[in-house]
Amino acid sequence: MKSMTGFGNALISRDNIDLELEIKSINARFLDLRIFLPRELSFYETEIRRQIIKSISRGAIEVRVNFSDHREPKLVLDKTKLLKYNELAIEAAQLLASEEVISIEFLLQEPGVIESVDRLAEDEILANVLNEALAQALQRIKESMLEEGEQIKQVLCDSMQQIEKAINAVSELCEPFKKELFATMHKHIEELIGSYKVENMEQRLIQELAIYVDKYDIGEELSRLRAHLKTFTSTLQEEGDIGKTLNFIIQEMQREANTLGSKFSTTQSFPWILTIKEEIEKCREIIQNVA
Repeated sequence: MKSMTGFGNALISRDNIDLELEIKSINARFLDLRIFLPRELSFYETEIRRQIIKSISRGAIEVRVNFSDHREPKLVLDKTKLLKYNELAIEAAQLLASEEVISIEFLLQEPGVIESVDRLAEDEILANVLNEALAQALQRIKESMLEEGEQIKQVLCDSMQQIEKAINAVSELCEPFKKELFATMHKHIEELIGSYKVENMEQRLIQELAIYVDKYDIGEELSRLRAHLKTFTSTLQEEGDIGKTLNFIIQEMQREANTLGSKFSTTQSFPWILTIKEEIEKCREIIQNVA
């Protein structure tokens, strides 16, 4: 089991390159990927997306990269632009009747006069650093997700045990409840028989019995709750992304618990049914963070 919450980072300093890559993830219904890269590394965004999609199926994921290249840059002088800027500077000085001399430093600062010919997208050394950092960060965030996933699994297993205990307790109260229900039904029948001028007596008795049985029988709810509990517990042991499956099962359990509470709300059963509902609600919130 994996949590959708995790963190992984990598810091590599090699070949005069310093690179830090961080991956953060929190729960989300679908995969929401946001990547923040320095402009000169924008070419690497496609690879980051490809690797993350292969490793993570759901979650709001944020990737940040900090990069410093201390290698000697490969620069060239654009002679045409330099001469043109110088020509314009001389023309401006003549127009203003100024004797100020334009410095070479000023000219070199003009856009495009000095250009970098470093092609980082084709730089094998940088590619190796980027790939290594991404692989390390992905491995660490997966380990983080699995570690938290195991903690979530333990909490869910504990809740399932509490629910099973409560279901068994409610089940033990069923027989006394049936006896009480029978006594109530018997009383209603006697009242009907003792009434005067009651037409269609047999039909009314059958309707009365059907209403009582349908309204208060909880056998099916208990049976379905046990089945859902068993399915939920077995699903916890499966590998892969099980969050959506768990969410569906817990919704079915919640529906059965609500029906159980409406049918069988006695002084003795109420605390146990409340426990079932509380544990189901707790599980429902927790599994929103399961991948």
